[in-house]
Amino acid sequence: MNNLRGIKKKEKMIDIKVIDNFLTQEQHQKIYRELNGDSFFFPWYYSDWVNDKKDPKVNFQFCHQFYNIIPKLEASHYYYLIEPIILKLRMTAVTKIKANLLLKTRKPVAFGYHTDYPWKHKWWTAVYYVNSNNGKTLFEKNKKGVVSKENRLLIFDGRLKHTGTTPTDSKKRVIINFNFFSEDMGKL
Repeated sequence: MNNLRGIKKKEKMIDIKVIDNFLTQEQHQKIYRELNGDSFFFPWYYSDWVNDKKDPKVNFQFCHQFYNIIPKLEASHYYYLIEPIILKLRMTAVTKIKANLLLKTRKPVAFGYHTDYPWKHKWWTAVYYVNSNNGKTLFEKNKKGVVSKENRLLIFDGRLKHTGTTPTDSKKRVIINFNFFSEDMGKL
């Protein structure tokens, strides 16, 4: 694991970690092919907003809910694709797993900074990058960005405000977002 940046928040150090080549090439290719349309059957669903319903009307994305505890949804038929990530991160409780697909724009569009939940207690957020492009995940605290690189995993304290950007060099940006608790909540 590479420690990208430590951020000081309320006198505690909160780590952001970036792990390249997170899955085996075979595991990654299975996810990549399915989410990029090789089978023609993977279901993407239109969402009229990116962060929440207060987004500007021009913001939209395509999503696939693998799992969501609120509301309690049955796991997606494609859940098997993400099981290697769940196992490798030793997740003990999952609140939401969702794939996002953003389309290319002429200039990068950054969406509003947010946390996925308003909770005060610690949980993990992870972003798995399915394809490479110049779209980024940005953090409000330090304005630093993590570029989308296929088979890269970004993991951070879910209480950190973050956002994503659209790609300008690729037709799409495909990521999988995880919110979860793990065996070891004390460190990354």
